[in-house]
Amino acid sequence: MDAHRQVSRRSFLQSVALFGGLASVPGVLAACGAPASGPAGGNGGELKELKVALPGSLSSLDASKEAGIMNYVVALLCQEALVGVDANGKLVPALAESWKSDDAKTFVYRLRKDVKFSDGTPVTAADIVASLEYNAKSGSTSAFAYAYAGVESIKATSEHEVTIELKQTDSSFEWTVSPGSLLVTSAAFLKNGEKIGTPETKILGTGPYKVTEFAPDSHVTLERNDAWWGGKAAIAKIRFEFIAEDSTRLLAMRQGEADVALNVPLEQLDQWRKVSGVKVETATDRSLVALAFNTAVKPFDDVHVRKAFAHAIDRAGIVRTVLGGHAEVATTIPSPSQWAGLPASEVQAMYAAIPQYEFDLAKAKAELAQSSVPKGFKTELHYPNSGPQLGKAALTLAENLKQLGIELEVKEVTLEAWIAELGERKAGIAFGWYFATTGDPAEFTQMLLNGANAGKGGTNIASYTEAKVTGPLDKAKTTTDGAARAKLIGEALTVSAADAPYQPLWWGESATAFGPKVTAEGYGPYFFIAPWATRIAPK
Repeated sequence: MDAHRQVSRRSFLQSVALFGGLASVPGVLAACGAPASGPAGGNGGELKELKVALPGSLSSLDASKEAGIMNYVVALLCQEALVGVDANGKLVPALAESWKSDDAKTFVYRLRKDVKFSDGTPVTAADIVASLEYNAKSGSTSAFAYAYAGVESIKATSEHEVTIELKQTDSSFEWTVSPGSLLVTSAAFLKNGEKIGTPETKILGTGPYKVTEFAPDSHVTLERNDAWWGGKAAIAKIRFEFIAEDSTRLLAMRQGEADVALNVPLEQLDQWRKVSGVKVETATDRSLVALAFNTAVKPFDDVHVRKAFAHAIDRAGIVRTVLGGHAEVATTIPSPSQWAGLPASEVQAMYAAIPQYEFDLAKAKAELAQSSVPKGFKTELHYPNSGPQLGKAALTLAENLKQLGIELEVKEVTLEAWIAELGERKAGIAFGWYFATTGDPAEFTQMLLNGANAGKGGTNIASYTEAKVTGPLDKAKTTTDGAARAKLIGEALTVSAADAPYQPLWWGESATAFGPKVTAEGYGPYFFIAPWATRIAPK
């Protein structure tokens, strides 16, 4: 998220005008506008069916239960949030035609009129309240619940208005009601409970498409929702095929059995670009890949073990050889581009103060010698089958660790199993793979470093708790002063780096292949954080 929040969640993106960003101020946040994505151009015709090859499978359509980036790719064609994210990473109207906050504590959303769910029932303020409370209620099992911890109340304050009161000022909250942590459905549909997202019940939303068939580990079929408030999409039907093998996806594209293929391996770009009529688009995706060391599991509770691992991984070498240069070595958690409104020179100065662990096996051995396991140990590192590049990076680390007497067994698991393992928090070391869904540098930082998120099932997968880190992060939530907020986030990043609960590896790029029958408009970092298929049209 990416994660993956792939959990996803997070992708989180840049805009100088964002209230939660570093250059924003309280006040009116948005006015009436078009959807984040609208019908694309092309030849003005209609495509009967778009065939999409996904690099993994889904066991549930409900992104609040299984919050991987591929879940979002499907769900965001069917469900929407109060606000959306446009091609530049800016918050824009969605189900809310406008919204405002004067103090970053009370948020008032004015709803669009005459919007209907894909089953034909009208959207009411009560439906919006029910969808929000599903995440915010005490004991919620939603993957989005963490984002609503500061909510005091949610009320329908008129027929077309919803007001959210927070317990205290939260300068990031306006992103909470964007697609990364809100997918609206009806109050009646929510009564289906655990059945939501299954092949029988599917999902219900207001988006340009509706699910007609779902076969876990096989495919998902969508049909156009002609009543969508954003206009009629050019594609009548979409079929997602779950194809984990890179070579099989490439073959499908060559044989015309796929019109769009996600997650094209960066090291195979030349092969894909040689396919007749195929256009491969690449863009920074604001993703973060990091190693998470579970500080609650031995021997990773030992800072010297964590630092030994950090010094043993050749990040620059991985970016160069495994990723073909299509990434940037990550020196901390948020990428520099996420600091909207902060001068680049100030970001550089902040990052220069953050402790780094350069690739140096001599230093790695010295750290291990000071640890509780100076002679080494055995452990495992799992990666999802949708991320072969993570597996290759892990194998290079395993080779280096052999010289320290550490045996690292690298295993591929399904995307679903990997996400589940992150929640269980039993492994000593894990990959974190996150795709930003907001333009706020605090998104990943709060998720991964705030001690309040360190419990089982929380987003702090290193189980890391440090008052000198959580304190500044909590203060950052309550200030709307951009400079002060940046300083607090930078302080948390610097202090935590000295403890090495994570070793950031790279900030990524992603590649998507579009076949000869279609054209994509506005492809970029935020393309899939919206009803993206409305930006695809027949040639």
